[in-house]
Amino acid sequence: MTDSKTLEELKQKLLDKKKRIEENIARTEASRKRMDREYETAFPEIERDQEENADEMEMYESNLAVDESMKAELEKIDEALLRIEKGTYGACSNCRKEIPLERLQAYPQADTCLDCEK
Repeated sequence: MTDSKTLEELKQKLLDKKKRIEENIARTEASRKRMDREYETAFPEIERDQEENADEMEMYESNLAVDESMKAELEKIDEALLRIEKGTYGACSNCRKEIPLERLQAYPQADTCLDCEK
């Protein structure tokens, strides 16, 4: 890894990303809870319009996918922060070569070099 100043900058990028994602997750969960209280789903009612049911189900599944994606990204960030603490940050988890600084600056939670990513 490079110097401690660069490492600290990357750590701060990770912490900033983590905060933004946690805020987004909190907002979507609050929104979902509010919708659960205020909205009665249509898709369990078989006799309703099938197109309406399909649209509602698609929106519900899409929201779940976005939530899962944010949680997966948050997990990658937490793992990167742990690697910083352990002193293994910046080393490819597959080949152990150093991950180029340009990659870490673009995607600080990266745990593999571009060769191993392929």
